[in-house]
Amino acid sequence: MMNHPEACTALTRMEARLRETRHNLFELERSLRERAEDETIDSRPKARRYNRRMSNWTSLDEDAYLRILDRLVRNAVADLDRLRRKIERQDVAIEALRQKYRVNAARPIYTPL
Repeated sequence: MMNHPEACTALTRMEARLRETRHNLFELERSLRERAEDETIDSRPKARRYNRRMSNWTSLDEDAYLRILDRLVRNAVADLDRLRRKIERQDVAIEALRQKYRVNAARPIYTPL
């Protein structure tokens, strides 16, 4: 059985691992979005350039982007699900340890950067 300082140290390590896993999920989702955008731009070349203040992105481009993104997400669904399940398991383990050792300190807030 751990004493309180050891439990706090273990919680700090567990929170760091959870943050890494959340970051990995965020990066995977971001890379899928960027890849879908790149494929959309490559597949739908523009015939002309507009004023630089006007957007060249049309509703057809948006539809193509969503189709491509859906295809990429379907291909990566196993990795996405694996990371989401791992985050859930880590979160449950952290909460259980916090309750067992009555650690009331606020949990760190994850902000992707």
